[in-house]
Amino acid sequence: MFVVYAVGGYDGQSRLSSVECYDSFSNRWTEVAPMKEAVSSPAVASCAGKLFVIGGGPDDETCSDKVQCYDPETNTWLLRANIPIAKRCITAVSLNNLIYVCGGLTKSIFCYDPMEDYWIHVVHTFNKQESCGMSVCNGKIFILGGRGESGEATDTILCYDPATGIITGVAAMPRPISYHGCVTIHRYNDKYHRP
Repeated sequence: MFVVYAVGGYDGQSRLSSVECYDSFSNRWTEVAPMKEAVSSPAVASCAGKLFVIGGGPDDETCSDKVQCYDPETNTWLLRANIPIAKRCITAVSLNNLIYVCGGLTKSIFCYDPMEDYWIHVVHTFNKQESCGMSVCNGKIFILGGRGESGEATDTILCYDPATGIITGVAAMPRPISYHGCVTIHRYNDKYHRP
């Protein structure tokens, strides 16, 4: 069974610790255990059957370095090893049972191993960025758009290959964007898939 989680955020007055779970089978939302720290603009990823909420902003002035881990089997939250930087406006993806995080106006991509509970810095990007999109495609991590230090949106796309540790620039997007989402969808192509 697959479910969707809506985690934290901002309601116009304060940061939220609430977590809601949508079950598409029953078409129903339920509230689950709240996070230990209320945050907006965190990175969120699922990995190894758990939900990870990384960093974010507990208020307008500060950023969090906490990693909050939700176990849906026990409906409980645990704090895990802190990310090496306290940031908001970061993005995360899961690949091969590891979580990769970038953004927060840094030039870094960090990797978290949930089984061992530790972080490592894996590579530098070309520019500081935040509020970018991230998605996994064909075993590589794509980082799309975002904002730089000037606050201007960018049209750049970076491709990080965890197998080689190399990051490269790829074709630019049609226009600069930030604060967006992105996702990978597997498309079936008759040209390559024949019975």
